[in-house]
Amino acid sequence: MQDRKRADYYAMEARRLGYPSRSVFKLQEIQRKWKLLKEPILDVGAAPGGWTLFVLRTLGLGTRIVAIDLENLDVKTPPGCKISFLKGDVFSQEGMEFVKQGGPYGCVLSDAAPATTGNRVVDTSRSYNLVLQIISIAEMNLAVGGNLVLKLFQGGDAGKVRERMEMIFGRVKLFKPRAVRQNSMEVYIIGMGHRP
Repeated sequence: MQDRKRADYYAMEARRLGYPSRSVFKLQEIQRKWKLLKEPILDVGAAPGGWTLFVLRTLGLGTRIVAIDLENLDVKTPPGCKISFLKGDVFSQEGMEFVKQGGPYGCVLSDAAPATTGNRVVDTSRSYNLVLQIISIAEMNLAVGGNLVLKLFQGGDAGKVRERMEMIFGRVKLFKPRAVRQNSMEVYIIGMGHRP
């Protein structure tokens, strides 16, 4: 019950502040703790746009963000900021070209998750595969010293993801923000200081 009340609080706060989703508070806590946002920024799996809008509001005038998702982005661009958005698959040839044109990036963000089945083993396996693909995109498109934040469904493969990240980042952290529901498998893996 306590978890449900907390979830309601974050959803109501997101609406009050004009964000399209409650997930904004996950990125907000990560940013407060580590100050990872550096331009330009790539947001993979950006819809409905909570993280994109948070970046624009946090970094302010002149912010440049590249966003991609299979769904529409529900964000009005603040004056003086620039969003380049592609509705499409980041792993397609078109998606890869779109991403490459906007880089290299100071930070890559991804709150993307696979379609879930309710089967924990299947869902964590799908998440693991998605995360590895996003890490590859980050590796190809991050600037030296850049950062990566992505969502992972925690399971037996979390250790392998961490090992992979430690090969290309100076520091790696696993973190569960307060806005994540207690019974959720979600955790965020953060790479700081990209070293190609």
